[in-house]
Amino acid sequence: MLTIKRLAEYVGVTVRAVRHYHQTGLLPEPERDASGYRRYPAQAVVDLIRIRTLTAAGVPLTRVHELIRATPEQFAAAVEEIGQDLTRQIEELEHRKAGVAALRAGDRMFLSAEITDYLDRLRALGVSERGVRFERDGWIVLAAAYPDQAPTWIAQKREQLADPDFRQFYVTYD
Repeated sequence: MLTIKRLAEYVGVTVRAVRHYHQTGLLPEPERDASGYRRYPAQAVVDLIRIRTLTAAGVPLTRVHELIRATPEQFAAAVEEIGQDLTRQIEELEHRKAGVAALRAGDRMFLSAEITDYLDRLRALGVSERGVRFERDGWIVLAAAYPDQAPTWIAQKREQLADPDFRQFYVTYD
């Protein structure tokens, strides 16, 4: 038999949490011994570990209450369902994380490789960042409004940039 302090320490919760679980009806409060101490049986350890694990997984206390009193088959089925739900949540978080990481790609996140290569070429020619940003913003609008024609137009711009006189004019104009 364990005291409340030993139970809490063994399971990794606070004494306050154990008392809270008593108040909410999740964990039955045991009888007190002759000296007034609560004495917890082994089942209290099992129940408290289940409560702690389920609440840490985000299971609402009302659902935890149901599961603590469920049959072994019902408990196993619910745990399987909770595991699948957590897997879905992890996949969603990984998807969000990838989206945030893609923000590091800069222009490549919202423009094709052909257009971003063109913008990099402008930078290499000495076009100012203001000029590159102006081109970039124009290409974003064009690519969004005319997705079928933008590849043809960028190919034409790249051909124009191959002409030394055009390049000189472009840098001078900038």
